[in-house]
Amino acid sequence: MTSPPLIEFRKVSKIYGEGEAAIRALDHVDLAIDAHEFVAIMGPSGSGKSTAMNILGCLDVPTSGEYLFQGIPTSGFDRSQLTLLRRHMLGFVFQGFNLLSRTSAVENVELPLIYRGMAVRERRERAHEALALVGLSGREHHKTQELSGGQQQRVAIARAIVTEPALLLADEPTGNLDTKTSVEIMDLMTRLNREQGITIVMVTHEPDIAAYAERLLRFVDGKLETELEHGRRANHVL
Repeated sequence: MTSPPLIEFRKVSKIYGEGEAAIRALDHVDLAIDAHEFVAIMGPSGSGKSTAMNILGCLDVPTSGEYLFQGIPTSGFDRSQLTLLRRHMLGFVFQGFNLLSRTSAVENVELPLIYRGMAVRERRERAHEALALVGLSGREHHKTQELSGGQQQRVAIARAIVTEPALLLADEPTGNLDTKTSVEIMDLMTRLNREQGITIVMVTHEPDIAAYAERLLRFVDGKLETELEHGRRANHVL
């Protein structure tokens, strides 16, 4: 049997407000993303891309339609079940890093494992492994304010993957970085997708960053207007 898509929207709509003040952020969107894909989402401000990401991350729910995760409809999940899905199946990377500034890199990476109730020794070992995977061996005990912006984003990526999520959601992951550092971060994410098999869905407004993905989804006025297949940049691999 063919496996279902990792994530799937079936006629998903999201409406905020009521009556004449209602805003249709998503309008009957269908999409499917398979395991191990690297997909970029683009669109102008107000296009619906952020709303789509919030629903994919179980931070919001559709007004109508269905969001399926590994073939299972999430509409029947209560709040605690959605929290467990986020905690065990999803990893998040943000533009602003969202790190604890007065704690070390390894302590930041351990945080999601603490929420899982993992023993100290095991979570410390896994945090060290994740930091090594993103190229930060030797920086484990540096406070975040002692790290560059690119290194802080690497810590954030390590924190996102330390739980071995099925899906990594990245919201403008290079938005606060210069061009050189952006290339380094995108090389890293490409390698994680290729070598570790991590499924990545990334929102970006930069075409050069979107070009690292295998597939581009473009939203306009709440609708999925374009799906493009394209190759990664061959010259940007670690």
